Amino acid sequence: MPADIAFAMLGVMTIGGALVAVGAGNLYRAVLGLMLCLVGMAGLFLLQRADFLAVAQVLIYVGGVAVLIVFAVILTEREGEPLAAAVNPRMVPAALILGAGLTAVLVSVLWRSTPAESPVADVTARTLAEALLNRYLVPFEAVSLLLLAALVGALLIAKEKES
Repeated sequence: MPADIAFAMLGVMTIGGALVAVGAGNLYRAVLGLMLCLVGMAGLFLLQRADFLAVAQVLIYVGGVAVLIVFAVILTEREGEPLAAAVNPRMVPAALILGAGLTAVLVSVLWRSTPAESPVADVTARTLAEALLNRYLVPFEAVSLLLLAALVGALLIAKEKES
């Protein structure tokens, strides 16, 4: 029962943060909503006993990426224009119909399904590290090289615009 209450609270926190991130007119508030959403996801990972993923979520995404975005928003020059949402008035009815249809499908699936026991993964940080450094070493290093190439490319593009 306490786990259900915690799940509901973390779900509301995650969805609320996501809605703030998408719907905020202010870019700074949108980033704070993103951070709230990511912290809620880390809490959901903790409920599933995925401690390593929860810590990685907080350290990498909340502590690194979101804080970097906050500093980028604060330190970059803007022309003083507020963030305007580009909404096509002709698309609003289609979006409402699509949203209502998806909601109806989700409610019908949840209404007919029976809750099942979720399997508890027996994955610790040690087994994950052994898998990454033994079985998945080559793909792990390939992804790290790809990210390094993307970083160098982003720096080159930023340097060209500066000149």
